[in-house]
Amino acid sequence: MLEFIRKHSSSVGVKIFLTVLALTFVFCFGISDIIRKLTGRDYVVKIANLKISPEMFKYEKAKKMNLLRDKSEKIDDAVLTNAVLHSLIWENVINNASKEFGFVISDTTMKSYIRGMALFRDEQGRFNPNLLRGFLQKLRVPEAMFIETSRRDIKSALIQAPIKFVSITPEANVYTAANLEKRTIDYVELKPSTFKITEEPTQDELESFYEEHQDSFVVEETRSMHIVELLESNIEKGIKVSEDEIKDAYDFSSEKDERSYDDMKAELEANLRQEKLQGEINDVTRQIEDALMAGEELKTVAEKFALKMISVENVKLNDKKAVANIPYGEDVLTVAFSIDEGTDSSFSEALNASKNRVLWLVHVDSVTPKHTAEFSKVLDKVKAEYIKEKQHEEARTMAADFVEKLKNGENIKTLASKVGRTCETSVAFDRFGTTQDKKKASEIVSNLYKDVFAKSKNEAAYNEINGNVVVYQVKQVIPAKNITEEDQKKLYAELYKEMKEDIYQQLIGHLSKRYNVTINYEMLKEFNEPTERLDDIF
Repeated sequence: MLEFIRKHSSSVGVKIFLTVLALTFVFCFGISDIIRKLTGRDYVVKIANLKISPEMFKYEKAKKMNLLRDKSEKIDDAVLTNAVLHSLIWENVINNASKEFGFVISDTTMKSYIRGMALFRDEQGRFNPNLLRGFLQKLRVPEAMFIETSRRDIKSALIQAPIKFVSITPEANVYTAANLEKRTIDYVELKPSTFKITEEPTQDELESFYEEHQDSFVVEETRSMHIVELLESNIEKGIKVSEDEIKDAYDFSSEKDERSYDDMKAELEANLRQEKLQGEINDVTRQIEDALMAGEELKTVAEKFALKMISVENVKLNDKKAVANIPYGEDVLTVAFSIDEGTDSSFSEALNASKNRVLWLVHVDSVTPKHTAEFSKVLDKVKAEYIKEKQHEEARTMAADFVEKLKNGENIKTLASKVGRTCETSVAFDRFGTTQDKKKASEIVSNLYKDVFAKSKNEAAYNEINGNVVVYQVKQVIPAKNITEEDQKKLYAELYKEMKEDIYQQLIGHLSKRYNVTINYEMLKEFNEPTERLDDIF
């Protein structure tokens, strides 16, 4: 065929054939790539001129997933997607940066680096290649991949190296002093319930409030039901075990050769009685369920089988008081609220008030769906909630007025006294809300200490705590005394870590902008893999 084409390459027929063949090849094998490029669907993430295709991204993710599976680690798809995305971005940013800065990691350097890793050294501190081979085999990672990853680690360390030489000694001293200081506050607790609302609300105001706060006037779903009990002891009375049945059981016993009939008689009789009892219970409960399914009235069935009936009216799901006289009342509510109106549950087991075993089922008589109560039926409640809201507004208005006056230099105790309120002073507490005796301070301080340590001396604000409005002012800023060397080291390390992580994130963000990192979020959506925006990643 090829020989024929070569001989007649100048003929019109061969040229047409070759053109059709080329177009067919483009259509069958290249058109999808062309369309993907035109529609911007040919990459998941782009770093400079490098595009990570959807296929490559899936491959990298599958590789990471297999590694985690081998370690029997729990895999979260969204977390894994983000981890792969971060890894692909960072490793390519590192490669670009290392080329620009002229970082070349030779094979000799790599050999020295790996041989120096404590993970591959024996008890005498010597490099053991068997430990390296075992490590790679366990992780199922090829040697070339491990070397390349290690090479990237070195490049990353070189790029981050300047961060390690940042001096924070002056900042550390200020940080230590600030974090070991203590504070006290003056505070006034304004209870909304103490504010009087003298103006009577109009009908229009109440209706408007009702419309805006309908969720506050929702009536929960209620159900009325009947519970029937089948007492196990009533069935047990009719259970009989004959001598012949006991003898037959003994003959079939595996312990026959080791124990006498008289020795085993009582045990065998008890087992037979229990088996018969369970069989009879299964038979009776099945008959009851079949009768109810056939449409017989619950009351008729209860009388027929001598069942005890218990009635519960208009009960809510979490209304435990309504079923407090039933030992298994909470289970009844759970079952009753899981079946439809006019239906019966299956039998369940429980102990009654006398600690006797009973079988019980629930019939749901009626269901009142969850709904918003009519305005006319909850008028008193609407009015009470309206007044309560107005009292809160009054308390917040007074609190805002306090804060404004405190900014202008007025005294908090004087302000409190003028309106008949009491000003309290807290004990000294640290930045964790802990007092001198290492115990948590009052509820006020426990809710405010973070805000207090974000403010300066004499600065004031207000906050709501358990429904009350609390105005507070920073009274004392008590400097740290007798700072120990241990305190200094601990807080220095804490500050250094915070600053290092912050600088590192800024470095990643800077380099990602420098090399034009672009994430195709639309492609990630198609994978159904939720991912944070680039701003959140860096």
